[in-house]
Amino acid sequence: METYGRVHCAILGSRGLVAQRLLQRLLNHSWLNPVAVVGSPSTVGMNLREQEWYLDEERPELPDMVVKGLVDVENLIEELHEEGVQIIFSALPDNVAELVEEKLASAGFIVISHALLHRLENHVPLVIPDVNPSHLSLLKSQDYADGKLISCSNCTVVPLALTVEPLHRNFPIESIHITTDQALSGGGRKLLAKGRMGEPISSEIPGEAESVEKELRRILGTNLHGRILPAEFSVSAKCNRVVRDHGHLARVEVKFLEEISAHEIIRVWRRYASRTQELELPSSPNKPIIFVDGKLNIDEHRWVGSDTKCPSIDSLAAMSVAVGEVEVIGNSLLYTVVADNTIRGAAGYSVLLAELLLVEGILHDSNTILESEQSRLEMSKK
Repeated sequence: METYGRVHCAILGSRGLVAQRLLQRLLNHSWLNPVAVVGSPSTVGMNLREQEWYLDEERPELPDMVVKGLVDVENLIEELHEEGVQIIFSALPDNVAELVEEKLASAGFIVISHALLHRLENHVPLVIPDVNPSHLSLLKSQDYADGKLISCSNCTVVPLALTVEPLHRNFPIESIHITTDQALSGGGRKLLAKGRMGEPISSEIPGEAESVEKELRRILGTNLHGRILPAEFSVSAKCNRVVRDHGHLARVEVKFLEEISAHEIIRVWRRYASRTQELELPSSPNKPIIFVDGKLNIDEHRWVGSDTKCPSIDSLAAMSVAVGEVEVIGNSLLYTVVADNTIRGAAGYSVLLAELLLVEGILHDSNTILESEQSRLEMSKK
């Protein structure tokens, strides 16, 4: 697909790993155009090109853009409207997000938030585009004028939900137990730098297990007339921080109510396709779940989804998840899943969500006509 015009968007955050991943992925996006970046007080007024680049990949050619501030929210709203911004990707910490995200939604923007605070609120959809797009119907009951507020899940939950969803569709699940090994980058650029300098890193991630348990059940829950009923099976998690730069790994045990076979499980994963595959969205890989026969290599398999490792020019890089090390005993399944936490688990995920909003007509932009719509208009003239 191609677009005729690009939707203007803004990024809240300028130096964080997720914020820079967003910038990296949006600069060459054919549908979305980042026209504003909003940063912390220490970066306000700086040219984007002057800021340090924290990602491992070479810094792309950045636009000549001055970082805006959040102190005067009303003035920021006015500036963003003047620049035609419609989508705001927020990579703000919770304490700052709490002050501004709802104000921005009330001002008419679609806010896609990576903050924790909205994920379990009844009126805010917690959506992974290729898992539970039907939950976007909650947007109809929001009271943000013309704006919307949508939450992105914990980065660890994304590969879990993506691999459990096809199982949940096909087999009755009794319980799930999860043990994670989460990379330093999941804790932000400062923790990553600390680990690279050899400083001691605690293996504990306060509150993480509870987030994983609740978010996974909500995402896999049933949308009943605008109310999300959490999935009925139980979920328990143990989450650990490990000294590894990138890539989250989870070992998962799923207990079913009936016996299953490894062949059935792998077949279901390989055949899995969602609404995003049907629509052929730019950031949606043809195969969202890649089965690996053999031991998983985190550094290599976090990049599945494309033949490249160039997220600045390849929207499919790291957008699949790798699953393997499968063992079935009776009604119990054991498997391991690996994904890139800052791309598939965060920035790439929210860009995919924005693409879905455009194609489904949840976001209307008069300057952007998707190729399919352009073809329809041309046919109507004949």
